[in-house]
Amino acid sequence: MSVAPEAAALLERLRNHSMTTYQHSCNVGNLASALAEGLGMQQDEVNVITLGGLLHDIGKVRVRTSILHKAARLTPAEWEVMRRHPDFGVQILATLEKFDIIEPLVAYHHERWDGKGYYGLEGHDIPLGARIIALADAFDAMTSSRAYQYSKNLQDGIQELATGAGKQFDPRLVELFFDIMPAVLKRNSRRAS
Repeated sequence: MSVAPEAAALLERLRNHSMTTYQHSCNVGNLASALAEGLGMQQDEVNVITLGGLLHDIGKVRVRTSILHKAARLTPAEWEVMRRHPDFGVQILATLEKFDIIEPLVAYHHERWDGKGYYGLEGHDIPLGARIIALADAFDAMTSSRAYQYSKNLQDGIQELATGAGKQFDPRLVELFFDIMPAVLKRNSRRAS
């Protein structure tokens, strides 16, 4: 999917601020797209969810890189800043009229199926696109190396998704993820070569 110039400019801003966050956002966009396609969604809906995945962490451009890339545990004050990145993202997107459709996906990508997320939304009250992005976001974060954590191997990431089904994640989406994962991995390995 090609992105609009405004989206490309936001992604470039994110890339310049944090290459790690930019790469993660690209991965989340790809995984979210595959999940939306796996649900049989219309192409325009897939495009919205893909764009939401690509820009889900755009608010992190307002988080200092010393916090984003800190190798040690964040202090409570630093965690509060980090926790606000969905709000920062919505504020950034609100300045661009064409992105209002993805604002809820960015705002609620840290909600949990059991209601223990940032805002306390639960189950089907969480927009479907945000539930898709939450799963893609968590899986990529689990299986990618970051300054503050070693990546889990693929099997550990899969186990964590299975354990989180019905708690952190929409159980239907976890089941779908397991169904489509072989095709996604095959597609991603072709892109890498």
